[in-house]
Amino acid sequence: MGEKLNFAQISALVLDGDRYSSGIISQILRGFGLTHQTVVETVEEARRQLTGAAYHLLITESNLADGALSDFIAWIRRSANPELRYIPIIVLTGYTQFSRVTLARDAGVNSVVRKPVSPLVLFDHIAWSARTDRPFIDADGYAGPCRRFHFDDPSPGHSRRMSDHPGDEPLTHDFAGGLAVDARAVP
Repeated sequence: MGEKLNFAQISALVLDGDRYSSGIISQILRGFGLTHQTVVETVEEARRQLTGAAYHLLITESNLADGALSDFIAWIRRSANPELRYIPIIVLTGYTQFSRVTLARDAGVNSVVRKPVSPLVLFDHIAWSARTDRPFIDADGYAGPCRRFHFDDPSPGHSRRMSDHPGDEPLTHDFAGGLAVDARAVP
């Protein structure tokens, strides 16, 4: 946590039906200096809070007792209120199967974090959400931060799409055992 952020003027809404879990998250946030936080247990309470006040950050559990995460995120991302619509959303989950992470990403969240979460990991995801300027996409089937992003230019041979290296020779990795794989074939 070498990076310094001033959380004194930041407000967060934490949505988690498990009081123990939300208590831990709340404590971690207080440790960062984020003292303006509201903890709610239901989607209905979260909607009331988000409609009635402006928050800078939403941290939510993925398994919501009274609603589907994707419906709740869609409600936020389709809001006419820009303060609500563009709020950074971090999802905490103990279920990190690819399909669940993809579902959250496709709903329009900024970041998915595996539970149990450490203060360092949560801080890194909050800091990343704050300093990364991802375009907001508003299409028929999706509203949220651009899902295609990268931290830096890809290292040679680590591209994911053929369009990343137009006109280059086939890129290969030599893994242990001598297996060569065309990196452009990776989905």
